[in-house]
Amino acid sequence: MKKPQEKRRFHVSDLETLRALADPLRVQIMELMEGQIFTVKQVAEKLGLAPSKLYYHFGALEKLGLIEVAETRMVANMMEKTYKSAADILDVDPSLFKFSKEGDNEPINILLASTIDATREDLLRSMQARQFQLEQGAEETPRRVIINRVVSSASEKRIAEFQDRLVKLIQEFEAEDQASKPADQPYALTVAFYPSFYFDKKSKKRKSK
Repeated sequence: MKKPQEKRRFHVSDLETLRALADPLRVQIMELMEGQIFTVKQVAEKLGLAPSKLYYHFGALEKLGLIEVAETRMVANMMEKTYKSAADILDVDPSLFKFSKEGDNEPINILLASTIDATREDLLRSMQARQFQLEQGAEETPRRVIINRVVSSASEKRIAEFQDRLVKLIQEFEAEDQASKPADQPYALTVAFYPSFYFDKKSKKRKSK
């Protein structure tokens, strides 16, 4: 019986690498290339951009070791490179996200900005691309887009139960990709679930007499 191939991990342990990965366009490139082999031109076409806007980002991702050249070939007397992903899992060292009251907390800000910006850019591009498809005669297929923000209070026990269900649902969503077919429509999911605190002087601990 053939053993399943071990997933390749890319570990981020320094701020400089985190900064390099945080660019929303690079996030979209890496998401698009997951399990795929593309040229810069092919990726540019899918993102609705000019190839000239991607060469720098491809060079940076290759230098970091996140993508690698799969093959090279001559096209119209020019060398064309085909790239593939060099990592299946991206691990970020938790120590980078230690909150400091006095510091600027750049790593946390980078993570938040990258996630939110990539989601915004991806959603806007998706809407534009879908409109273009419809204008080209694609069949109309109503699909739901869910964007919501809710703040709710509950006991720590209930929150823990909800978190467990949420994690399982995310894992289930990720697992669907393994059984997907080329014709299946990709969907994106962004999640932020955290305790929301407010400044309250009354919450200070009383000094013992």
